[in-house]
Amino acid sequence: MTTFFTVLILSYAVQGQELQMRMVYETQAECSEMMMHAEALVSDPLAVQCVRSDMISWAPRPPHRQASN
Repeated sequence: MTTFFTVLILSYAVQGQELQMRMVYETQAECSEMMMHAEALVSDPLAVQCVRSDMISWAPRPPHRQASN
């Protein structure tokens, strides 16, 4: 199964200015797990989401074939 890098986007405000922090994870599962921890980084997050990219982080490779003589 092919997996794609997933970006955790944490949006928050400091003195009325909206900011974003982006962290990249190899799988959707890793990103989802870190969402809970990311919310603890700021006192009042505006939004926390995981967005899958189109960049492949892992893909199965075909087995090596022996050269025939």
